[in-house]
Amino acid sequence: MVDLFLAKPDIKYKKSFEYYVVAYKEAGETEYFNMYKQALENFDGYLKYLNNWLKGIDLKDGFVKTSTFWLIDNNEVVGVTRVRHEEVECAGHIGYDIAPVYRKRGYGTEILKLALKEAEKIGIKDAIVTCNLENTASRKIIEKNKGELLGTVFDEEENENLYKYLIRVGSV
Repeated sequence: MVDLFLAKPDIKYKKSFEYYVVAYKEAGETEYFNMYKQALENFDGYLKYLNNWLKGIDLKDGFVKTSTFWLIDNNEVVGVTRVRHEEVECAGHIGYDIAPVYRKRGYGTEILKLALKEAEKIGIKDAIVTCNLENTASRKIIEKNKGELLGTVFDEEENENLYKYLIRVGSV
């Protein structure tokens, strides 16, 4: 993890990102597979979609401008983070995921730390981050990044309770 960094989605990582997407399918994690499968069907179109998301073009209802980054280690995509330019109820400012094959290696803590730096660049001072009550790994990641538990919120869309944390950007 010496050369770990966030990169904007780019064609040069196409093969690695395709492997990333397939890893979710193989692990039976349909939520993330469905989120990324467009990249398998039309990679250039997927990059355009992410670029539009960044510019606030053609956003679905309830979505906001979002910067997407890929966590790169040894030229491989090992994680994805989304930095929302405004807080979204039940999703917060930052979302992240690590491919099943790369979990339990410290990547989650690092991706959130790097995402907080990106949040700071766009002017976010207090980042809200949420996670499912049963997601102990994500709770630990958020708490290692100085997350202060604000309480719980109910996500009607997903029909689940979430922990809601505040991280003072620049404190990590």
